[in-house]
Amino acid sequence: MRLKQVANFIKGLITSVEDYSIPDGAASDSKNWLTKGDKIELRGGYKVYGTEQSGTGSVDGLHTTFKSNGTQILYRKRGRKLEYYDTITEDWIEVGTNLFPVAATSDEVSFADYASLAGNQMFICSPNSGPYKIMTANPGSYTDLTDSAKNFQGYIKIANNRMTLRHRNKDKTGEYGSYIDAAAYTTVTAEATTSLTGTLAFKGGGAVRTCFAVVITITATSEVYTDDYNGVLTGSLGGTGTINYTTGAYTLSNAGVGTADYQWENSNNTGITDFTKSAPRTAGQGYVFRQDDGGGDNQMAHSYGVTEYCFHKLKTWALTLTATDTNATNLIYRENVGIPNWRAAVATGDGIYLIDDLNETDPKFRLITLNNVSTQVIPDPISNNLNLEDYRFDKGVSGEHGDIIFFECRHKDSTFNNATFVYDKAYRCFDRLDYAFSCATRYNGALVVGDSLSDNVLELFSGFDDNGSTIDNFWDGNLTDHQIAELKRTKRLWVRGEIARGQILKIYLAIDNGSFVLVGTQNGTDENVDTTPRPIIGSDSIGSGTLGGTVTDNAYTYVKEIKLTQGKYGKVKIRFIATDIGYVSVSEYTFADILTYPLKLPLKYRS
Repeated sequence: MRLKQVANFIKGLITSVEDYSIPDGAASDSKNWLTKGDKIELRGGYKVYGTEQSGTGSVDGLHTTFKSNGTQILYRKRGRKLEYYDTITEDWIEVGTNLFPVAATSDEVSFADYASLAGNQMFICSPNSGPYKIMTANPGSYTDLTDSAKNFQGYIKIANNRMTLRHRNKDKTGEYGSYIDAAAYTTVTAEATTSLTGTLAFKGGGAVRTCFAVVITITATSEVYTDDYNGVLTGSLGGTGTINYTTGAYTLSNAGVGTADYQWENSNNTGITDFTKSAPRTAGQGYVFRQDDGGGDNQMAHSYGVTEYCFHKLKTWALTLTATDTNATNLIYRENVGIPNWRAAVATGDGIYLIDDLNETDPKFRLITLNNVSTQVIPDPISNNLNLEDYRFDKGVSGEHGDIIFFECRHKDSTFNNATFVYDKAYRCFDRLDYAFSCATRYNGALVVGDSLSDNVLELFSGFDDNGSTIDNFWDGNLTDHQIAELKRTKRLWVRGEIARGQILKIYLAIDNGSFVLVGTQNGTDENVDTTPRPIIGSDSIGSGTLGGTVTDNAYTYVKEIKLTQGKYGKVKIRFIATDIGYVSVSEYTFADILTYPLKLPLKYRS
């Protein structure tokens, strides 16, 4: 008995060559199936964080920041609102009221974290707003640092104790940097406090000040309340209290007047949001490097080694600052490598992954990394197996999550992002998903995105349904002759994998480029399903840990035998479609009991 078995799935999606030229185990086309090496599996679903927002819209910014104790806080920007996710109420709380000005209603915003002696901080900025500062211990309070004499508005990042900025409305090509944080802290001692509640006086001297390292001593009892940098005051005699580092408001559980010792800073004064410089400039002050040679807008800078790669739309610059930043080099890195959107590149331990659509007829996903045979840093294409000409990247998003890199884009027929290409770094292959998002972040181990169609935030790979609906999907194999040149007829098809009780898998075949015909159905409740359960959520999911993580399901092994009645054929293609809710995978499929006939054209091609 001749048979052909396919049991290795390491090639992913290949669309750059014809179906007959791709190897067994690769997909000639697919949507919402993931390559796992020993199997393919239906992707996880998604769930909405907080109260679902109705109507159309888009999340313009999403970021995870940290308190000093490691607690994560999720922020989103939608319209003029900045909101954070409260894990107790499981809903969103607005910071202020319409924090962003009218001009920034549609702005995409950038976020950057900073942790110094002055506490854990998050900064927010866009081309028409900011910078704003939030002390993460007090997530609902903010400081508006906007000062045209001190700083600018654009897309920011923080590295090496300074903020960098680009994409100003008034200067699309310059690369800006702030002071290296001079830690210009002011110490206050023995400031009088009131009983139980009060407000420290530092804010009265300047609205942009924030405080830290607060110690309050009650005179009558000598109880000392010490600040833990997380907004909590702990009394030496058992009392408790709170401190808001932005407003200076404090509470104490035990009555009594006393004194406060603390420090405050103004980030606009030789700090991380001070972009000024003297004439002549000295080391550690603000700077601007000109990159004005027709390369288009300066989108974003990402670090690799000691170099900042400043990605414009049409080319990329390499900016290298010395230790004292007075002998920098600012040179063109590549003339024909750029990114279409400021979110279209991500720095990782492997290098910088990016979307390059300079050639619109042949876009590429690239990795800027060290060459294997030299010390040069080169932008290698990693998507040669994909034909991306039908996709547009003007709103492109790139990111890293566990073992995958994701590239978000839109089909040419869509006005919003609606296609996700995921690159598995281990197998160096791609899959295509239909998640629709405008921005992304990691939050408590999950991949969380801002919807490109509404004002909602979604956790991806969560559960086994798309917010209550089945997952639209298919997986098409290669067009194969089983490495048998003769005409053939196959009597049986075996399919093995794992399936949840509520799922249904449909199996189709297409003979000699004909239409797909349903040949078999595997139901999770069929008798050929082994009822010994195996958990499938956790280490088996994408990345290095639980992805989505909160919903579990049991998978059961199935082996499906399908008796085939198709006639003679030269080549055949298989298709899998999951039609219900629940986990399903395919670990192998085998064309069994293959009969061969004299070599000649299939009947449909004979004249």
